[in-house]
Amino acid sequence: MPTTRILVVDDDAAFRQRVKAFFAREADMEVVAEASDGEEAITKAQELKPDVVLMDVRMPGLNGVSATRKLREEMPEVKVIMLSVFDLPEYKDAAMVSGASGYVVKKSMIEALLPEIRRVCSV
Repeated sequence: MPTTRILVVDDDAAFRQRVKAFFAREADMEVVAEASDGEEAITKAQELKPDVVLMDVRMPGLNGVSATRKLREEMPEVKVIMLSVFDLPEYKDAAMVSGASGYVVKKSMIEALLPEIRRVCSV
């Protein structure tokens, strides 16, 4: 079974660690790197070529929406799933317009993230 390679992007280091721990028990998924902002995410994605980028919407510097737009222009094969604490239509709409393949609210992450990753990777 091929492994889905994941880049986790969030300005909260503790959140990134929780996400890594969450994926540690998934045999078919591997967190290959993490980044704390949009610029670092683009650099690491270019270097490591992950299958999926989990991108926080709001970060200092280059935010998730702008980073997703740039990443999808440069690497259209990479799937981006936006993560946010905000369950707001305007955030989801901005994420999708920027090129995100999915949107998951952080409070629903445990139930929603694995199915969403599998969905976007099967498309």
